[in-house]
Amino acid sequence: MASQDQAHPGFFRSVGRFLSAARTVTANILFVVVIVVLLFLFFSGEERVVVPDGAALVLKLDAPILEEAPRPDPFELLFTDRDTPRPIEMRDLMHALEHAAADDRIGALVLDLDRFPGAAPATLHSLGKAIKEFRASGKPVIVVADNLSQPQYILASYADQLYLNPMGQVLLSGLALQPTFFASGLDKLKVSVNVFRAGEYKSAVEPFLRDDMSDEARANAQQLIDEIWHSLRDQVASNRGMAPEMLDTLIEEQPQRLRGTRGDLARLALETGLVDELLARDAGRDRLIQMVGRDERGETYRKITHRNYLRDPKLALTSSRKDDRRIGVIVAEGTIIGGEQPRGTAVGEPTLRMIRQARRDDGVRAIVLRVNSPGGSAFTSELIRRELELAQVAGKPVVVSMGSVAASGGYWVSATADRIFAEQDTITGSIGVYGLLPTFEQSFAALGVYSDGVGTHSLSGAGNPMQPLNPALAEILEQRVAQANQQFMELVARGRDMDLASVEALAAGRVWSGLAAHELGLVDELGGLDRAVAEAAELAGLEQWSIDYFEEPPSTRDLILERMLTSQAGRLLGGTSPVASWQSLTRLNRVLGEPLLSLDRLLEADQLQALCTACTIR
Repeated sequence: MASQDQAHPGFFRSVGRFLSAARTVTANILFVVVIVVLLFLFFSGEERVVVPDGAALVLKLDAPILEEAPRPDPFELLFTDRDTPRPIEMRDLMHALEHAAADDRIGALVLDLDRFPGAAPATLHSLGKAIKEFRASGKPVIVVADNLSQPQYILASYADQLYLNPMGQVLLSGLALQPTFFASGLDKLKVSVNVFRAGEYKSAVEPFLRDDMSDEARANAQQLIDEIWHSLRDQVASNRGMAPEMLDTLIEEQPQRLRGTRGDLARLALETGLVDELLARDAGRDRLIQMVGRDERGETYRKITHRNYLRDPKLALTSSRKDDRRIGVIVAEGTIIGGEQPRGTAVGEPTLRMIRQARRDDGVRAIVLRVNSPGGSAFTSELIRRELELAQVAGKPVVVSMGSVAASGGYWVSATADRIFAEQDTITGSIGVYGLLPTFEQSFAALGVYSDGVGTHSLSGAGNPMQPLNPALAEILEQRVAQANQQFMELVARGRDMDLASVEALAAGRVWSGLAAHELGLVDELGGLDRAVAEAAELAGLEQWSIDYFEEPPSTRDLILERMLTSQAGRLLGGTSPVASWQSLTRLNRVLGEPLLSLDRLLEADQLQALCTACTIR
């Protein structure tokens, strides 16, 4: 009996060791299988792009157009609908149009504008010019639309044939510049707003001091939007073969004219020459099939979207870093803020690193800074401008290409470049610096909360927001603002080869269109990024060159995750978003977020701001 009892523990120990080993082997096998599956999904990527012969290239403008799109957090992709469109980069559209014009496989261009959220006037002008250049190849440009808002119609006007749904509409309204004002709201919250400004820098701080525009700001804003509207209006009228004044008349007389068509906006658009024909969706599709042929499935016309077209290996955009005749292009997109900033959202430390990298790269012979920024931190603006100046000292020409807006700090970083290019509808200028420091002593007093105490000097505790602004601190801030504003104007005078008195006359925070800025000497030439690159090459003495877009590379972790979540693996890990779509969130941010974000940034006590708070035209 004893020997049998002793046998049981050994047996159970053997069984335990076997089960443990089996569990380990099974876990290892499963781990290897998972790794193999993930690697397969990762490297399988997306299927090879095939461009059908004679196909129509479809510009599917279903998301905001940016100079540089933000890079999403890979984990956000888990909660985002795979069909949610990502922002579109302007250079991708330009590259696709330029290549398609000479591509024998592309027979036409179709502008899909039904979900286009709109864009700034300068962006519309640049893209329209690229569409016009595509038309010069002899290939037709077609629009088949359900409805057309004003930004959508501006682009649609560049088409050879413009078809509108009989149940649709074209609604033109002109332009408006309508900043948000906070003065009464701040008064109700009993917030004391202390403003420090040099000269007549009015419009940037008015939202915090008034409930409406001052006469000076109103006059400047009216001049700005009139110039930009006339530019857009004249181009649309030229595209449609009508007198420019006719568009103004149509806008003003829409209610009366609409009575004549019994409320039918589509019929009104046809009768006034805004569109060529009224076609339902199926009739529009049939018309496109007649032009470019039927697709392989026989369901619709032969086509390829610009996103798929850009995946064609023949359209490789970035040059090889081995080329020693490169023009380095760096994008400065967003508000200028110090520190690390995500790609495409703000300008900060990554921009400095990229300029420094381009300066130290012997193969980069010149630098083009593409600025699309309303400004921001004066300190960070000067850091960026100084880094560009170091490149000039090293013998590399620096050319600035202004996008939709390059105002305040956006102009500061540009001021001493060798050449400045802007679109005629670019919003620029706003030369000036200010500081804004709120105190909340009255707000807390209304709650019965007070602050009191002692200090060793007159400035001790001066930054306490629960007490009125310290007079000594106020004087220091006034002098800091005056000094920074003087530095800004001196940089402009030196960079633009102007006398200081002339700069002072153009400064005081006034905002200009690119066309006006060119006439005033703040901009050297009118033109887009392509003109700026060509000028940089000429300044560097290059007859042949390649373009090198500098970007902050994503981390290895983010690169792997993003690749997995946007490839075949995304179909297993992703799905329909349980939260609001990216478009809905950005639309809400555009209505409510921008003023609040600007307010938050402006209330930073330790930053002098060179920021244009009224540069958004709708």
